[in-house]
Amino acid sequence: MRARRRVALAAFGFLLLVLIAAPNRPRELSRRLRLVAHDAGRDLALRRLDGSSAAFDRRYFFFLESARRRLPARAAGVAVQVPAPTEAFRDLALYVLAPLPALLAPRVVPDGWVLAVYGPARPEGWREIALVAGGALLERTP
Repeated sequence: MRARRRVALAAFGFLLLVLIAAPNRPRELSRRLRLVAHDAGRDLALRRLDGSSAAFDRRYFFFLESARRRLPARAAGVAVQVPAPTEAFRDLALYVLAPLPALLAPRVVPDGWVLAVYGPARPEGWREIALVAGGALLERTP
């Protein structure tokens, strides 16, 4: 039984190595391994900032992380307003703000939700509740 387990473990390790190494060039693979080793003991937010999901706009990630930390406890969800919404902006907002629900550039913001505005724009009918890096958190004016 022990020999069988060793063979199965070795086969699994080999398969894992092939699956990881095949789509990546050796230079890219070694870069990623160094990054994982470098970030291993760091805070989750710093590891995420170093990751590839935030690479398209690191300031946007910093905005989302800052907004997440300043969200009022009563917020039922977060509507995120960005100048030019794309799937990458939506996906990163969902990732950073989870488990709280998030919407990117909704036409109608649900009641009880906070509006996180990335950039200088401040829509009418909303009041600022917190300044965050790169934008602000707003709630509906009563």
